[in-house]
Amino acid sequence: MKSFDWLKNDYWRYLPSADGLGESDAAPFNNGRAALRHELKGTLQTYILSCAEHEGASEDQEVDVFAQAATEGTSSIVEACNASKRALLELVNMLVHQQMLIPSPDSHSVDMIFPVWDPLLKRLAMRQSGFLQMLSYEMLKQLIAIPEAHPLVNKSEESLVMWLEHIYTAREWDKAFTHGDLDDLNLVSTCLQTPNQWTTRLAESIVKCPERVRAQRMFGERVARVVNDKGNGNAQNENDDNRVPTKEGHEFDGWQRSEMTSLPVIRGHGGFVQPSSYLRPRGQSQPMPTPKQESAIDRDQRKALQRIRDFLKVRTSYDVLPLSFRLIIFDTSLLVKKSLTILIQNGIVSAPLWDSKTSTFAGLLTTSDYINLIQYYWQNPDAVNRIDQFKLNSLREIEKAIGVSPLETASIHPGKPLYEACRRMLETRARRIPLVDIDDETGRAMVVSVVTQYRILKFVAVNVHETQLLRKPLRHLNLGTYKNLETAKMETPVFDVIHQLVTNNISSVPILNSDGVVTNVFESVDVITLIKGANYDELNLNVGEALQKRSEEFPGIYTCSIEDRLDTIFDTIRKSRVHRLVVIDEDSRLVGVLTLSDILEYILLEGESDDGNTD
Repeated sequence: MKSFDWLKNDYWRYLPSADGLGESDAAPFNNGRAALRHELKGTLQTYILSCAEHEGASEDQEVDVFAQAATEGTSSIVEACNASKRALLELVNMLVHQQMLIPSPDSHSVDMIFPVWDPLLKRLAMRQSGFLQMLSYEMLKQLIAIPEAHPLVNKSEESLVMWLEHIYTAREWDKAFTHGDLDDLNLVSTCLQTPNQWTTRLAESIVKCPERVRAQRMFGERVARVVNDKGNGNAQNENDDNRVPTKEGHEFDGWQRSEMTSLPVIRGHGGFVQPSSYLRPRGQSQPMPTPKQESAIDRDQRKALQRIRDFLKVRTSYDVLPLSFRLIIFDTSLLVKKSLTILIQNGIVSAPLWDSKTSTFAGLLTTSDYINLIQYYWQNPDAVNRIDQFKLNSLREIEKAIGVSPLETASIHPGKPLYEACRRMLETRARRIPLVDIDDETGRAMVVSVVTQYRILKFVAVNVHETQLLRKPLRHLNLGTYKNLETAKMETPVFDVIHQLVTNNISSVPILNSDGVVTNVFESVDVITLIKGANYDELNLNVGEALQKRSEEFPGIYTCSIEDRLDTIFDTIRKSRVHRLVVIDEDSRLVGVLTLSDILEYILLEGESDDGNTD
């Protein structure tokens, strides 16, 4: 059996990404995952056996035994999770998909398994950031996949519901909300958007919990409408044989449930009305207008967007990260000139900043910060001799001097849902967001990685097959920019284009010829190539001369037409590293610009009201 030490020191550290490997090449990677799963399963089974040996002891003795076993098991599991982020994913998959949290058939109640697992899960949640949220959303993902009209009761499904009810409503788990490891609002919202017998029961349990005041205030009335509508449907079908029993203590598959669902399911339609009938606000003095008949393409578009949002809500930023990656972090005392050299040498365009004096995350360095430095040089030509002595911690002074936005400081915990990371990027207009965790030993912030819009959208394109339903052309979507476009020509001075980028807070400017035909695009990253080696004289070039200095590996620009659809655009994102698409007509004349920010905003907010509910 391979030990955790071996996995940590001799395997995971040197393991390349398995993306794109053939079966033979990926074999070592698969063997490593098998070894990791074997270690985790063995540790969990040892924990269960330690608890089982003292079954029947007094309650106080059992509590002590479970706590001692949890302490021993936690240290081994946390060691594995610290060795590789994949260990945390494997742990959650093992607990949920291999049904280790599900009671055995001879158990009297699923409630009896809570005292056994609670000590271990609590210690893991305390020492491994993101574990509890990842566990709860993996459980929820299993529940929302159940069809709305599914008439049968499943033992594992109900156990997952009872576990979520326990974690989100029991007093002993309140600290998880205090530390931000659990988000009841997001969970209830997801339940309401994907209604079935289990998600409705879960939402009702949470809003009825006295400690979940925010959920009650925000979702109480809507959950009540779901329950009432379902109850009315059940009343008309009292003789249905497939109704889920609701009495306490009902025998089911050899074990007894202490609390059965109060939301029976009726054959055929599941006892649910359409969600839009109770999620949309209703006027009290005027009748609701007759809804317009929804076309097939509109219905597919809506379903695809909802599927993408559901996917983002049950996936975390950890899921987006590759199996192996390199992270470069700059100390704020580093010279700007040296930071630029490091970026160019490593082929990257951004890096997290770290303040070593306070041991805190200090923001994200991007191409915009170097452009601000150039603006400062242009406005203060006498300061050009001092630019080479500027340190990264002096960038804030430069920003204040030229009156631009400060460094990007937004970040998010890697265990938070991807949906929250996307919303945070939209709110701050950031194109990437750092993942900041808390070190278990020191309690200090720790930068894990940086997630970009491109990586998130590619993750969606690869894993959400419903993107193929996004068949409405751009012409009929409120997507992209088509008015007041900033443009330039090959003869335009680079300084003028830089001023356009800064003034309009954009990352690119299309280059047109005298006939308005798109010939190229000047991007903010092109500035980095010009000033490498602190050669600021290159900024006196015109656009045509500057673009000739691009790397031979530059992939070119991507274009589309107003008749193109999001399904084909997602397919392009899946295959190529795209950051924007220039919208052109049949004569290659400029029509508009479609950025990844536009696409991300559309898939998150289209059809959503101000409070985040689907219209």
